[in-house]
Amino acid sequence: MKYYEIEIDVSELGIEPVLASLICEGIDTAEVNDPADASFMNEQLGETDYLAPEDFDRERNKNPSIIVYAVADEEADNTINAVKKAVKIVRDNVEKGFFGTCADLGSLEVAVNIRDDEEWKDRWKEFLKPASLGYSFVATPPWIDMSEYDCEFDDREVIRINPGMAFGTGLHETTSLSADFLETYIHEGDKVLDVGCGTGILSIVASKLGASEVLGIDIDDEAVAASIENSEANEVHNVVIKKADLTEGVDFKADIVVANLLTNLVIRLTGDIRNHLDSGGRYIMSGILTTQQDKVVAALKENGFEMLAVAVLGEWCAIAAELI
Repeated sequence: MKYYEIEIDVSELGIEPVLASLICEGIDTAEVNDPADASFMNEQLGETDYLAPEDFDRERNKNPSIIVYAVADEEADNTINAVKKAVKIVRDNVEKGFFGTCADLGSLEVAVNIRDDEEWKDRWKEFLKPASLGYSFVATPPWIDMSEYDCEFDDREVIRINPGMAFGTGLHETTSLSADFLETYIHEGDKVLDVGCGTGILSIVASKLGASEVLGIDIDDEAVAASIENSEANEVHNVVIKKADLTEGVDFKADIVVANLLTNLVIRLTGDIRNHLDSGGRYIMSGILTTQQDKVVAALKENGFEMLAVAVLGEWCAIAAELI
């Protein structure tokens, strides 16, 4: 299917006036690319799996833009003309001084490009390959023929993860580190709480390592749906996935809590996590940049945890601790 990508060049100041003008012309759906969002995420949540420091720098240096999409059909011209009209109104108002003297709302140039979704919708799949996970598993997307990789992974159990376009399959360093520690510290029959379960991959690993009961929780609907789908596909029947916030109404006592999150979330949730562990319970956390390790260690000590180990892979680290 072909579609039009109608991009408007704006400044940060120009985003709201242009959006308002678009709404007045009947266009109420648009994609906003604002580099200020990266700064907000950095300040509020810290570095993430998706935006490491260099990625934040790149995002902050991008020019703001607004993109409207239109299916390439008989209605497309109407949408394109409506966008151009909305932008012209804003440009005229700038010239009239409605936004103040010398207000910079950006160039307000409109670029129209036709795209074909067949060109890109499945291209991301080409870059996902099987990857070792922990010491005993290999994570792979379901469309991969594993017979092509027999020599490389023949001694590992296959876990098939359908990531959708929003999640990973276990290829990220933080997931790999978490799986390593799970395999190191889990005991047969342990109860496991997976906080921020994402695709459910760590819940599945915990089940296959002998956990008696696994609860995976996430606040994102897509993550919950993906985790349920992947748990069923891998036939782990002692895994329960729920949409839930750890700080509100989760009544589950675990022997191990695993949290592959963001640095600031790991720190923020450490006090709540201790409520889900008895003395001797193990806490595995990842999604932590090595530059943020000391902050996490300090939070663990403040909440009665004793360090067990730290593992580093690239710029990421995972920490295993025990509740005293």
